Formats: sequence, structure tokens, C-alpha cells
Amino acid sequence: MGEVATGMNPTTTGNGKVNPEVSLQESTRQLDGEIAALREELAGLVAELDRRRHELLDVKLQARRHAFGMAVTSVALLATASGFVWLGAWNSRRRRTTLSRVGRLREAISRVIDRPERVAAEPGVPARILTAAANAAVATVIKRILERGFQRALHRNEERPARLEAP
Repeated sequence: MGEVATGMNPTTTGNGKVNPEVSLQESTRQLDGEIAALREELAGLVAELDRRRHELLDVKLQARRHAFGMAVTSVALLATASGFVWLGAWNSRRRRTTLSRVGRLREAISRVIDRPERVAAEPGVPARILTAAANAAVATVIKRILERGFQRALHRNEERPARLEAP
């Protein structure tokens, strides 16, 4: 405490010695001037930040500024979506051909011949136990989530003050 940075106290020279030529009132006036200048600079910076915030949140202005980029992005998204639709339709048509169906039937028959015990096999006891445990865990989690949601909704309704209706 009591320490002053060099250049901030006009009653001292650069080497820290007191300058007797500058009075206390003059040093106060100089500090007031520096503070006023800093306030003006800070006000200018805040005004610029506010202007930039308004520009950033102005959707119409941003749409005008970035129209080309938005158009290219929209075309790319549309082309990608239509490509996926076309690919799905093409794959569906290809799988419906007689040759494709015969190939899938041949693969199925070869799997049946290789491992006949797997055809219509029921899951073993460990798989049944694991499935039952997983179902119980998921049901418990869902129940707790729903209970908490209902409790929060009821708590919010209790906190809200009753609205008075005008006669």
C-alpha cells in the first residue's frame, strides 16, 4: 500500500525523487485529466463493442453479408440429402432384382447347411438373464427420470404466485 507506479504520480520524477515544482493541486488536476481521458477512451471502446454486438445479432445484415456462403451451404446440404435419397432408392431397386434375391437365398441356404444348430435357436440361459437384467435397469432409470420430472413440475407450479384476474 502507498506504492505508486512510475509515471502515475506527477509529483515524482522518473527516478522516484519528489518534484517540488508541481503543487498538490496541480498534480490532482493532472490526475483528473488522465482519468477523464481514460474514461473517454473506455466509453469509445464500449460503444464500439455495443455496435459490433448489434451487428452480430442482426440476422438480416448477416444474411446480406454472407449470402454467397449461405447459398453454397444450402446447395451442398440439398445435394447431400438428395444423394442419400437417390442412393437408397438405387440400392432398393438393385436388391429387388431376381438375380440379387437368388444370391441372398443361396447365401442363406449355405449358412443353414454349415451351422444347422443356429437355425431358429433360442437364446441360452445367460442371455435370457442378461436381457431381463438390462430391461429391469432401463425401466428403473426411466421411472426415476419421470418421477424427478414430475416433482420438478409440481415444485415449479407451487412457486408461481397466483395471478389476479381483473374484474
